[in-house]
Amino acid sequence: MGLKASGGSYPTGVRRREKIIDVATKMFGADGYYATPMSAIAEAVGISESGLAHHFPSKNVLLQAVAERRLMETASWWESLPGSDSGLDALDEMVEATRRFTEQPGLIELFVLSISEAADTRSPAHARLAAQYEGVVASLVARWQKAVDKGEIRHDVDLELVARECIAVSDGLQVQWVLSNGKVDIVAGVAEFSESLKERLRAV
Repeated sequence: MGLKASGGSYPTGVRRREKIIDVATKMFGADGYYATPMSAIAEAVGISESGLAHHFPSKNVLLQAVAERRLMETASWWESLPGSDSGLDALDEMVEATRRFTEQPGLIELFVLSISEAADTRSPAHARLAAQYEGVVASLVARWQKAVDKGEIRHDVDLELVARECIAVSDGLQVQWVLSNGKVDIVAGVAEFSESLKERLRAV
């Protein structure tokens, strides 16, 4: 049986859930995860705490939903960029994506927390985040393979390994950013890595 829609074809429950994620994303990003109580999120959404718990039984479950939203929005933003068919341009876009992350530092903290939680195979988020990571790897490999075919990138490069290396650098720097209380310049770190990787990949 389908959900009854209210005010259109989009089910009320789904709209409410999306609004909760929107509000939580803004509040977590501005004030941090630990400083934002569930009661404040419920009040901002305009529902009771029990109503919030109906959609998200715990703060951790809400954290995972916010983290997944962040990954999906970043992927959509990346794919929408002009010139996205160019292989080496993906590295410049990685730098720009990192710069966007720093505009909402609270979300970097959320990302690190969510990945830590999802590392536990018993976590409901484990399979979803693992699939999203594999999707990012596959997308980068497909894009770079086109660049190999055009002679832009060397043919002897292990594209999957390079894609995972890019993710490792980005995620690793975000972890260090959190642990250093924002002292690590993650944009500069990703930019330097990007330039060095271009030299490694570029066909002679």
